[in-house]
Amino acid sequence: MANLKTDKYANKLYGTVTETGANTLTYSEIKTNVSIFDKVAWIIHRLEWYLAATELDKLLGLGDSITMALTASDKAAALALNDASVIDLMTINHKDLTAVGFSDYPTPFIRDFSGLPGGGLIVSPRPLYLAAKGVSLASAVTAQCRGFFTVLELSADEYLELVDFYRIVQ
Repeated sequence: MANLKTDKYANKLYGTVTETGANTLTYSEIKTNVSIFDKVAWIIHRLEWYLAATELDKLLGLGDSITMALTASDKAAALALNDASVIDLMTINHKDLTAVGFSDYPTPFIRDFSGLPGGGLIVSPRPLYLAAKGVSLASAVTAQCRGFFTVLELSADEYLELVDFYRIVQ
């Protein structure tokens, strides 16, 4: 990828997703203002996953969990690491209360990719989706994500290889 221009400063992305019903896998597209015809990639350096205290309070029993993901497709019926479209996947499970009566979930839940080769995860910026799915919860969950990225210009061949990797040409 020699002689390709890369951003000097980090950019920010933001998205939110609310389940359409309790325990229902739901996707929400992140508005990136990038055309699928732009031959650019994003290098994601960091993701910050936010769950409000009211969302964490829904984790009442040992089988309860909230799964959040950044994906390149909204077609999967389940979130799994073996799905090439899943870029990042995080599950928060029920945690027993401490002796003083509260649990300690430090938020945001931070995913730092800056130590990876190239400084992060390379993704096609269009389309990008947030996904959320609760398990054994009494009501729908809402998850929010903020991320930091830089833009990398690609040749046509490199862009097609990236798109094919995430299988977003369908």
